[in-house]
Amino acid sequence: MSSRIHLLTILALVVAVVSGCARVSRERTLPPSIRSVDVPLFVNRTAEPGLEEDVTIYTQEEFLADGRLDLVRQNEADAIVNVELTGFEEQAEGFDSDDFPRQTRYTVSADVRILQNIPGQPQFGPRRKVSATRSFINDTRRITYETKNAGRELVLKELARRIVLEVLTGGTGTTYDSSPGSGQDDNFGITF
Repeated sequence: MSSRIHLLTILALVVAVVSGCARVSRERTLPPSIRSVDVPLFVNRTAEPGLEEDVTIYTQEEFLADGRLDLVRQNEADAIVNVELTGFEEQAEGFDSDDFPRQTRYTVSADVRILQNIPGQPQFGPRRKVSATRSFINDTRRITYETKNAGRELVLKELARRIVLEVLTGGTGTTYDSSPGSGQDDNFGITF
């Protein structure tokens, strides 16, 4: 009996340890000298009007909420985050027997570039591709549903969150070593 209690105690501890594990976010990959960014109005290359205004505002709000980089005007920024919206898809899915769609799925994608705010504006790392997808029930015959505008807002906010994470922690293709004698100059190893 005591071995059974001992085994249950160990099992409970294992479950507690495993459930207490949290996903650790990726490390910051920007050089330490980048403490502030400017996020100008995004370029909209999609057929969906008005996306650029909404997602620019949501991205600026995400930078402010995250707090790891200051959001400032271009002339005060260490780097500039340029974003091109490259795709916006709306797809009906989950049809009822009367061919009325129960759900809609939005997918939005973007290209992100981070530029140094110095003459010539060299780019940090490669162009990054970021996307977000959101499905929601929009069948108005059901008790619970979301409007298309609410679904669109949620997918754009998710894209904004992913853009901020990509800027902060995405791979830049460059290793930054700011230690004295590292042999790297103020260009952080980036070729002009």
